Amino acid sequence: MENVNLEMMSWWSDADAIVRGVFITLIVMSLVSWTIMIFKSAQLFSAFKAERHFKGVGIPAPHTPSAHILNGMTTVSASDARSLIEALARESRLNFETGLTMLATIGNTAPFIGLLGTVWGIMHALQGLGGAETLSMDLIAGPVAEALVATAVGLFTAIPAVVGYNLLLRQLRRLFGAVDSNAVRLLSTLKESA
Repeated sequence: MENVNLEMMSWWSDADAIVRGVFITLIVMSLVSWTIMIFKSAQLFSAFKAERHFKGVGIPAPHTPSAHILNGMTTVSASDARSLIEALARESRLNFETGLTMLATIGNTAPFIGLLGTVWGIMHALQGLGGAETLSMDLIAGPVAEALVATAVGLFTAIPAVVGYNLLLRQLRRLFGAVDSNAVRLLSTLKESA
């Protein structure tokens, strides 16, 4: 275990600022994407559960799209309600989409950032060979392997972000399917009471 820690410390101290920057950037991107995925998943699950429980009858849970729609409907006539409901639903959807663009961006850019680290590391390794009098596998294998790790870290950052984005988008569609059903029920209730 001590040898592994020493090798990691040696690798970090041998890496230049670009390679270090790539690894730090990818780690930060990974932390951001996992934070977004966990937070948005909990938020969408909670809102979906509240929308399914509401079913357009009674009073919706606070801070849900149906509550937002119902609050807006109290200020308009039944004839103007449809366009207002659509606008309020769009506004709620935009609020729930917050963070998804960042997740998609991380999923799209992380492999390229990892590739930059790989190319830079291999270029750095080849420059180190320029001053060597004799070529050996040890001179090439270590630095090239370290450089290739940057691609792997880029993929380990990107793949969960892309999968998380797609799963959250599916949850968002399910949520607003329930919201649309509730909005139709609210509109019919408003028309019946008018």
